[in-house]
Amino acid sequence: MDVRSDIVRDRVRRVASRRSGERQAQSEPPVSKVFTLEGLLLCRGCGTSLQPVRMLGQRAYRGPCGCRLTAVDAEDIEQLVLETVAAPAPGLVADAAPEELGGIFRRLFVAVRVGGCAQDMSIVWRL
Repeated sequence: MDVRSDIVRDRVRRVASRRSGERQAQSEPPVSKVFTLEGLLLCRGCGTSLQPVRMLGQRAYRGPCGCRLTAVDAEDIEQLVLETVAAPAPGLVADAAPEELGGIFRRLFVAVRVGGCAQDMSIVWRL
């Protein structure tokens, strides 16, 4: 059994349970080493690609453009994107390992534009 797939599956189940009104115990998964939005995350202000970085042991995405004063927390933005994909179709990502999510995301959308915070994001879906 692949523990990484279990992490993604648990996240998808949490999304599905929120939709059905169920409450589950929330355990924090270990920090992933994979940047699933690498090459997809863009600055909403200028369109520049945000680059993956490690800051103080945490994963983040940082823009070289200067539009953003702080880096985007990788865990936050990746979780928001995962929830957005899993909400209407949990089967798309339920059994995916973190290493597979980037490829799945690239097949589903062209870019993720992020503004001042991770919650200020929009997905540009493929047609």
